[in-house]
Amino acid sequence: MLASPPGSSSGQGLCELFSIPACTLKRWRTWWREGFPSTPFWQSVRERFMPPVTTAQLPASLLERFDAGAMADRLTQVLRFIAPLSTRTTIK
Repeated sequence: MLASPPGSSSGQGLCELFSIPACTLKRWRTWWREGFPSTPFWQSVRERFMPPVTTAQLPASLLERFDAGAMADRLTQVLRFIAPLSTRTTIK
C-alpha cells in the first residue's frame, strides 16, 4: 500500500525510509498495476466500487474508495478487504 503515496513519483524517500531497494518498490508498483487487477479476487469485486477504481493509479485509487477518516484507518480497511489474497485458495 505504500507503493504509491500521495506526492511520490520516484519513491526514493520510501526506499530510504524503509531501507528497501528501488527494484523492490518497482516490483510492488508493478504488482499493483498488473498483477492485482488480473487476480480472480479483484475480477470478482471490482464492480462494487463507484466510481470505478483507476487501475493505473492503484493502490492509491483503491485507498480513496474507503472513507474511514484517518489514513491509518483507511489503510486498515483496505488491508482487511484484500486479505483473501493471502489465502492459498485465492492465490491458485
